[in-house]
Amino acid sequence: MMRLLLILLVLVVSVWSQSSLDILTAPNNSRSAGLGLSTNPVVKPTRVITHPQGVVDLSVWNWVSDIQGGTIGVHLKHGYVSFQAMHSGDIENRDDIPTEEPLSTFRYTLFNTGGAYARQFGAIILGLGGEYIYERTLNASAGGLSLNISAAYSVSERLLLSTGLSHVGFTQNLDTESTELPTDAWFEIQYGLSNMDIHAEFNTSEIPLVLGASYPLFGRLELLGGLQIEPADPDLAIHPSAGFTANWDTFILGYSIYQIEHNLGPRHFVSLYWNY
Repeated sequence: MMRLLLILLVLVVSVWSQSSLDILTAPNNSRSAGLGLSTNPVVKPTRVITHPQGVVDLSVWNWVSDIQGGTIGVHLKHGYVSFQAMHSGDIENRDDIPTEEPLSTFRYTLFNTGGAYARQFGAIILGLGGEYIYERTLNASAGGLSLNISAAYSVSERLLLSTGLSHVGFTQNLDTESTELPTDAWFEIQYGLSNMDIHAEFNTSEIPLVLGASYPLFGRLELLGGLQIEPADPDLAIHPSAGFTANWDTFILGYSIYQIEHNLGPRHFVSLYWNY
């Protein structure tokens, strides 16, 4: 049954492609960013059960052109709730010919709030997540709904398989621009070695392969690393990420650099986790 479910989830979404709201597929905290992949329980609801955490996490990030974002997430027994925001300052729109004044100036704001719920049925774990999305520019705004489903199966104490569909739903048009959700199918393998966890994710987005690893050091420090492999013509683009978390029992502090080799520069993530 698990094998059939994995195949169906991948096939159903194979016709969809990446689109305008791909900010929703980016990591939401420093640990995700260090691994190079999103571990957001709203997007991957089965993580509520497979990676239980009694924490409240607050994360902020900064990117090029005065673009910032932040996330607040609360992990519950069988659920997770979060609020995420992204805002850009004044961004200038210019063409290839240098001019004294830009063609236009715009700002962009995005909010999304969501939750996830997961339960275990024998060897299979099923999860469902949902998000409400609101985006706004200087003179237009739009809203939308997104659903995320996932399934997981623990082959052994070391090997975990999970798969799902992310951002299945709709949005309104933002002025004259299309605002389709970045619907995607994904399949993840997590394998635990004696002193290291290895992640491999395959998906239908523009970056179809992501590799990540975490390594504990000195008991309270965890090193993180990731590689995103993006097929490009004529070259093969590789985006590395790196970071760490430092554990002080009640609080965990994390910092990561996401997509170090991105042509627009990397994103810097800082997270504070409270073990309540």
